[in-house]
Amino acid sequence: MSKKENETVELRVFVPGELRNQFKGVCATQGLTMSHVITELMQNYVEQQRENKDK
Repeated sequence: MSKKENETVELRVFVPGELRNQFKGVCATQGLTMSHVITELMQNYVEQQRENKDK
């Protein structure tokens, strides 16, 4: 990966406050940051969409 591909950027999203609080709590109990979990979710989603496109 090039340096630019590995650059961290801010992503602003709007979700219901209660969902955010629940998500933050679950992440905390697993010792993970919300950013880490969301990044994994996004990576998985992109991979699934690529797989679906190839079918």
